[in-house]
Amino acid sequence: MYLREHLEKLHYFYEIAHLGSMKRAAEAVFVTQPSLSKSMKILEEVVGHELFIRLPRGVKLTQAGEVLFNYCHELFSSLKDVEQKFKSLDDPMAGSLRVGTYDSIGIYFWPGFLKKFLSKYPNLSLEMSTGRSREMQSLLENGELDLIVVINPQKGPQTIVEKLNDDSFKFYQTTKKKTLFSDTKTAPLVLMPDSFAPAQSLKEKMAAFKVDERKIYSMSSLESVKELTLNGLGLGFLPEFVAHSFVEKNLLEEVDLGHGSKKGLFPHSLGLAYHKSRQGHPLVETLITEIKESL
Repeated sequence: MYLREHLEKLHYFYEIAHLGSMKRAAEAVFVTQPSLSKSMKILEEVVGHELFIRLPRGVKLTQAGEVLFNYCHELFSSLKDVEQKFKSLDDPMAGSLRVGTYDSIGIYFWPGFLKKFLSKYPNLSLEMSTGRSREMQSLLENGELDLIVVINPQKGPQTIVEKLNDDSFKFYQTTKKKTLFSDTKTAPLVLMPDSFAPAQSLKEKMAAFKVDERKIYSMSSLESVKELTLNGLGLGFLPEFVAHSFVEKNLLEEVDLGHGSKKGLFPHSLGLAYHKSRQGHPLVETLITEIKESL
């Protein structure tokens, strides 16, 4: 028997791997669970390897399963491109890409970039996902995204990483509104704790700035930190990437609290990563080139 004779089973396999559950995959592809299990047994016989490790709750891929999953990812991504291509046969940039990005990058970079990019390539379909960088990294490694632009992307067995630029955190205050504080030495700090490494507590990382003597406003997003800072509630601790446009518009200004804050604290990099199955793909290569030129 040949694998090409079981293409429908590859679709079933891909759904199981994607969902991590025979039961949920059976519901997704509208077959009974016994029928799905039988199809996977046949597929395992065809490839000559076990594809799944059965767990008390769900399944996970074996090494052979990982190999097949990556090929399936490439296959189904290509099929999606073909579907889009038939809509515009004369356009080499017709196709689809699934892109993931960090929340703040999604807010401050992508809207302006996509307005220009998609006007140049109107037949390219983009599916955009936003979330924490580690969430996007996981989706990429699982084959659910083609490319991500995140903070400190990690190279993996199936991912390629390219650094875009460096960034760091600084303190900022509003320039246009009256503040609720009179002295930056005692002003409240507005922070997003989750932007720090989880191994270190907020107080440990910020001890030099006398956090025990200040009010602390903890936000769940950098967008919230920025808004509170613009409205004069405290000193916002923001990445330069996020604050840059507001400094240029003279809405925010840097505040030097010493201890290296003027130079920038907690350096990190903004980078992109993409699935190896998309290496050399003209749509991915064009998107990467345009992103680099815009940042």
